[in-house]
Amino acid sequence: MGFFDFLFNKEQAGERKIAKLKKTATHMYVQAGERQYAIQQLRDIGSPEAVHAMLARFEENAPNTTVDAEEKEMTYMMLVEMATGGKIPIAEIVTDYLRKAEEKVNWPMRVLTDLLTLDEMTNVVEELLAGCSTDYQRNPEKKQELILRAAEFKSAELAKQIVRFLGDDNETLRFLSVDSAVAQERDAMIEEPLRARFVEEDSGRILTRLAEIFAERPEWKIPEDEREAISKALPSGFSINKDGSITGSAR
Repeated sequence: MGFFDFLFNKEQAGERKIAKLKKTATHMYVQAGERQYAIQQLRDIGSPEAVHAMLARFEENAPNTTVDAEEKEMTYMMLVEMATGGKIPIAEIVTDYLRKAEEKVNWPMRVLTDLLTLDEMTNVVEELLAGCSTDYQRNPEKKQELILRAAEFKSAELAKQIVRFLGDDNETLRFLSVDSAVAQERDAMIEEPLRARFVEEDSGRILTRLAEIFAERPEWKIPEDEREAISKALPSGFSINKDGSITGSAR
């Protein structure tokens, strides 16, 4: 056997070992101790492939919710600790994982929150939101988690991404986007898109929230040519003043 054949076979053996450990770590009906030992072994291998296998544990839910939470907490702490030595770019691997993931993103996001600066985390949330569409999605969990997280950060680009979801197909996402947009404190960027929702929105709770937000900001004026349409859309208890500001409260 030549030297390169030896290296190739060694690499294949390593891939098979990681695949086997991943299968055990994500099998919810083996003993918890077996799963935890597999996760520890993946940690010890410490390659990018092993990290991806560890992240796969977050995709599964064990029948015992207490054990499930403990194992995910353990995996999360291991990943954060692995980044401390700087030998493997955990944050880059987790970010790449999140680009492709469609759900179960909360724990990987927690890992990044511990590893990245505020500005870096803001950029990641911006990038991930930019990769999401506003079309119908059977499970919009990723978008929901990102929009909730977005409320914790502030940037012009993030505000730009959030307002896209004011028109999302999912009513809950639209509702969350309203408050996340306001949290950006970028009035010049969000006032007009929020105002437009009065005549485009069919959800009563979103219309009420929009009216409350405008009533809290008397400096936000409704243009004269929009007042009639918006007045018809306002929930009971709200009205438009002569100066164009909205007044009132939900009944």
